[in-house]
Amino acid sequence: MSLWKHPNVPATRVDAFRKYINRKYTLNIRNHQELHDWSVSGIETFAQEIWRFCGIVYSVPPTQTGLGLETMYPRPTWFPGARLNYTENLLKVGLAAHPDIIAVSACREGGTQWRDLTWQELRGEVEKWASALRRAGVSKGDRIATVMTNSLECLLVLLAAGAIGAVFSSTSPDMGSAGIVERYSQVKPKILFVETRVVYGGKVLDLRERLREAASKLYEHTDLQRTVIVNGPTFNGHYIQTADTFLQGTVYPLEFEQVPFDHPIYILYSSGTTGPPKCICHSGGGVLLQQKKEHIMSGNLGLDSCYYQYSTTGWMMWNYLVSGLSCGSRIILYDGNPTYPTPTTQLEILEQQGVTVWGTSPNFLEALRRHGVQQRPALENLEIVNSSGSPLTEELFHWFYDTFPHKTGLFSGSGGTDLAAGIIMGSPLLPIYPGEIATAALGMKVEIWDGEGRDITHTGEKGDLIITKPFFSMPTTFWGENGEEKYWKAYFEAFPGVWCHGDFVMKNPETGGYRILGRSDGVLNPGGVRFGTSELYGVVNRFSEVEDCIAVGQRKDGEADERILMFLKMKTGIHLNDSIRNQIRDAIRTSLSPRHVPAFFLEVDDIPYTLNGKKIENLVRDIVSSRKPKISGTVANPEALAQYYKFETIGRPQLERSKL
Repeated sequence: MSLWKHPNVPATRVDAFRKYINRKYTLNIRNHQELHDWSVSGIETFAQEIWRFCGIVYSVPPTQTGLGLETMYPRPTWFPGARLNYTENLLKVGLAAHPDIIAVSACREGGTQWRDLTWQELRGEVEKWASALRRAGVSKGDRIATVMTNSLECLLVLLAAGAIGAVFSSTSPDMGSAGIVERYSQVKPKILFVETRVVYGGKVLDLRERLREAASKLYEHTDLQRTVIVNGPTFNGHYIQTADTFLQGTVYPLEFEQVPFDHPIYILYSSGTTGPPKCICHSGGGVLLQQKKEHIMSGNLGLDSCYYQYSTTGWMMWNYLVSGLSCGSRIILYDGNPTYPTPTTQLEILEQQGVTVWGTSPNFLEALRRHGVQQRPALENLEIVNSSGSPLTEELFHWFYDTFPHKTGLFSGSGGTDLAAGIIMGSPLLPIYPGEIATAALGMKVEIWDGEGRDITHTGEKGDLIITKPFFSMPTTFWGENGEEKYWKAYFEAFPGVWCHGDFVMKNPETGGYRILGRSDGVLNPGGVRFGTSELYGVVNRFSEVEDCIAVGQRKDGEADERILMFLKMKTGIHLNDSIRNQIRDAIRTSLSPRHVPAFFLEVDDIPYTLNGKKIENLVRDIVSSRKPKISGTVANPEALAQYYKFETIGRPQLERSKL
């Protein structure tokens, strides 16, 4: 049974697009499925129409829609001949429609120290920062990098870089010195912008030493020319200056450098948990069109919208949030711990700021559920909640609709840094079913393949998520040495000719909804039965005694089969005992199957995560399988990994086995 349907479908922008296509092509597309089928059956026509409907601003029109669209690799060229500018597209709509309305609001932790910029003020600040970049010798194609909070200044650096055709890259201040150097030594920025003092969880953190060390190494081994301290005290080093000094000088009239559709705008990074992160280079035109399409068709963003996505500057959702400006919508920037002083502070921000679209994660919703919401919040403006980062459980879906206004759509979605956008997501045209993601995004030809490369999409079986036709935000390359080889191996090696995203999924034949079961490289395979870790997590998360968990497959060299190890972090004051083990074991057997029951349930003090909040299953798997992984700077809590080495010799008699 569905939990939600849009209360006014004819008023949505995606339905307006459906009507437009029907009128122009004399069609009778009646629903989302038919609209999606049309969008992927003629990808070139869809691309032309979404370019027009999204109102892409350009100085020179494209000579054609695309070159090489019949294949995915080598990467096709979209809209050859076009000349446009990313930043101009982000500012144009809002400036034309309401220049004196607030474009962006930014606050510090706990919803304090609010700062606002109108569209006209935002343009003026971009002009100031772009002038400073030009005076510093930055030009088209140069890289600039940041280690900054989710602040107005970081937004301005991105928009200024885009205005002059430079390439932007960012990481959040919680990144260690080694992680900063791992990333930026590959992209070789000309200028590094940093914040040396940040506040997180009510504590003031002085980052001068780690930033001094990182800047020194980058200056020694790359083309770094200067470090600009945007906020906080300075440190000694080569050509260090404050932002105030950097911004002093002649302000030139803002001119938007006109570049090809595929000209790079920013470089994002793979998780890099077992080695140097891959540098994923995205084109300005590609991410602009892909993200704006999703904002309009799924998020229903427009001139009257207010979009708030909680994110650090090290997660692609920050870049995704920024592109909400392209719809003329106001965006909200939040810096700090979202649960400080309490998780309900976020609900206060939604209410006070009139947020219409809120981006969050299952982890935060779970924290909010456990904290408790005393009364149903009014949230009269809130239309859509987008949840990303990990699968959303059925329990959280039901809790949400017991707690939040029934008119609000809870859209679970999945995509990634690889495309800086979504693949499967919610739609105002479709109902919401618990535990499911409603549909593939328009223009995304999504299939599910088994290990032999057979299409099993409509069978209800589990397999790899595959994209079989080109899309706008395919990366242009992986920046740096052997970039093209890394690019091919990342997406096309498993199934040549199509994009293998690395997610293990299934599609419900009855509802058409998708379930993300885990990462393909984390698929569990005891006795030849394949299933995803999220299936187990969905059961374990029901137990109030358990704070967190992680499941991995253990297979030593020479072993033909693997055993599942389930590690449990218990709530404070609670320890794992036979009673809790048996309850969890029985729940897994009943809810899933006897084959899903882990061989061991083991208590640990902590669960390892990346800085972007994802469980690091592959490192734990390698450790307990007696492999020696390289631990990179993207692990948020590397000290948590030490305790897992003692489980390499699992199988001792004193460790209790599950009774299948």
